[in-house]
Amino acid sequence: MPLPSSGENAVEHGAQRLNLGFNVAEVVREYGVLHRCIIEIAGESGLATTPREQLVVTRAVNGGIASALSQYMNVRDAELRRQMSEHLGFIAHEVRNPLSSARMAFNILQKRELAGGGRVVDLLERTLKRTGDVIDNALNETWLSLGAMPRFEAVSLRKALDELASDCAAEAQHKGIDVVIASDGDLVIDADVRLLRSALANLLQNALKFSQPSSTLHIRANRGQGRVLIEIEDACGGLPEGRTEDLFKPLVQRGSDLSGYGLGLAIAQQATRAHDGTLTVRDLPGKGCIFTLDLPARKQHQQ
Repeated sequence: MPLPSSGENAVEHGAQRLNLGFNVAEVVREYGVLHRCIIEIAGESGLATTPREQLVVTRAVNGGIASALSQYMNVRDAELRRQMSEHLGFIAHEVRNPLSSARMAFNILQKRELAGGGRVVDLLERTLKRTGDVIDNALNETWLSLGAMPRFEAVSLRKALDELASDCAAEAQHKGIDVVIASDGDLVIDADVRLLRSALANLLQNALKFSQPSSTLHIRANRGQGRVLIEIEDACGGLPEGRTEDLFKPLVQRGSDLSGYGLGLAIAQQATRAHDGTLTVRDLPGKGCIFTLDLPARKQHQQ
């Protein structure tokens, strides 16, 4: 006799019990009660069950327990992730407002009292920018985690790249890195501006962080067969052996510089996938590496 399938009933049961506030022990206990009821009803009806039949019932009940608990845990974990993302989003949003005020105040001071610049002024400028990037990343990640749909619109890619290079000018200048942008005319791509900027900004910051001082960072954008390829080539000296596959995993550091949290490339990949695109890396041993964004050029706009 084949083992009965637990089907969708056990899966639905696990999700229902979580919504009703049951814990894991209570879900398991229900199946124990079910098992005992089956045996008792059979006995009261005068049905003699063979050891083989009892084994089949036991295996079916155990299968139901496994399916119910699996769904229970999946739904519970998803809800915990949703709550965590929502909480992170609230915190990031609350921090964003005073940070914006601080950046505005710094810009005013920079034009008046701090026009001469200096190392302290440059450090403060870079610190404010990095803090803003962290907050924007947190908000973007929260936005995607909560299931929001990207809002596509026509974006001038060259303009977006120029703005990002301008935002990173202070950090590039601090390390003596030249940022060279080359693109096929004025490329226009359908994209969610916020997510596209997040992906490109994280890739650019990653390249600046690991490139050698007094080197050149290349950004190239080309169109081909309905798609747009964006390449960011750094001068990091090449990737550590065997680390290419791990680069896009959260909390994995690329090298010995542990000043970040290893989230930038993971966030860039998440934003890329939201555009139905791919993010890959190619190692240039002894020189650097090339991160390539492959995105659809045109996409049906979401309302």
